[in-house]
Amino acid sequence: MKTLKKTIMVLLVIIAIPLIIALFVSKDFKSEGEIVINKPKQEVFEYIKYVKNQDNFGVWQLSDPNIKTTSEGEDGTVGFKYSWDSEKLGKGAQVITNIIDGERMESDMYFYDYDETANKSYISVDEKSPNESIVKWGIEGDYTYPWNLMGLFFSMDDDFNKGLENLKKILEAQESPKTDIQKLSEYYQKTADKLRERIAGLSKEQMHFKPSEESWSISQCAEHIILTENMIFGMIKESMEKPANPERRGDIKYSDEEILKMVTDRSEKYKAPEILIAKGKYDNPDTALEDFQHQRAEILSFARNTSIEDLRNHISDGPAGATDTYQSLLFLAGHTARHTLQIEEVKANADFPK
Repeated sequence: MKTLKKTIMVLLVIIAIPLIIALFVSKDFKSEGEIVINKPKQEVFEYIKYVKNQDNFGVWQLSDPNIKTTSEGEDGTVGFKYSWDSEKLGKGAQVITNIIDGERMESDMYFYDYDETANKSYISVDEKSPNESIVKWGIEGDYTYPWNLMGLFFSMDDDFNKGLENLKKILEAQESPKTDIQKLSEYYQKTADKLRERIAGLSKEQMHFKPSEESWSISQCAEHIILTENMIFGMIKESMEKPANPERRGDIKYSDEEILKMVTDRSEKYKAPEILIAKGKYDNPDTALEDFQHQRAEILSFARNTSIEDLRNHISDGPAGATDTYQSLLFLAGHTARHTLQIEEVKANADFPK
């Protein structure tokens, strides 16, 4: 009997000591990992703002291939809820609470097997250089008594760092999407190449051929392209000298793709203003292309040396309604593509000089 009592007393002491120690251990905890990823800041953010992408790099998620998950709402937006049920990890949920575009995604993390308290999780990205990003991923919160004793023996720093290493491998292995400026530059190059292909080597007779009295010649089309690009670019520069007005973004009705589709659609015909009706001053394509390329170089230099945020935050009214300056630059190149198609129509005429 005495042996039993001693055994019970020893067990009680063994149980009591950790509980007593837990009274003096902080209930606050914080864990964080950090890594440098060789990708632009915005590209990294566009991946990490989606909670479901953590399935691809998070150590916890990858540790249980049989984890069951459900979601509510739109991922990458405030209010999205991602829940899990795992024999290994238990039950929990992550709810997006705040997004700072291009910088940080914050969320509430719940571990239901321990308590119903929300822990604060975050993943952020800062620019180290144009092609290097510093990513931090962590969590902070409170342990409930006596679970706070775990803080003496357990840290999630390694889990976050390993997860970020996985993220680094994923992002650095994938091809970077083109920036808006890259897309614009490539479209400008494409439209310039197409125009050059269509008029290079044409004779004076071919340049001035008109399928009908109402039709334009190739010389007129080329001159109209140059006149229009010059006028619209002048308007763009004037617009950019005014204060940014991002509050008008809601007035924009068309996407970049829709604007290009409209301007290049030759089934819809428009009458050019008198100031842009060309006389047909070009007798040979070389002179026209020289004037065109000189002007294009100035336009592209302007676009490449202006931030995309500045281009997007200057909104003005034009042929397609309210557009930002980036869209106006797209419209300008699309207009060239439209009249290059007109040149093709002239050349396709049965009476076009050989």
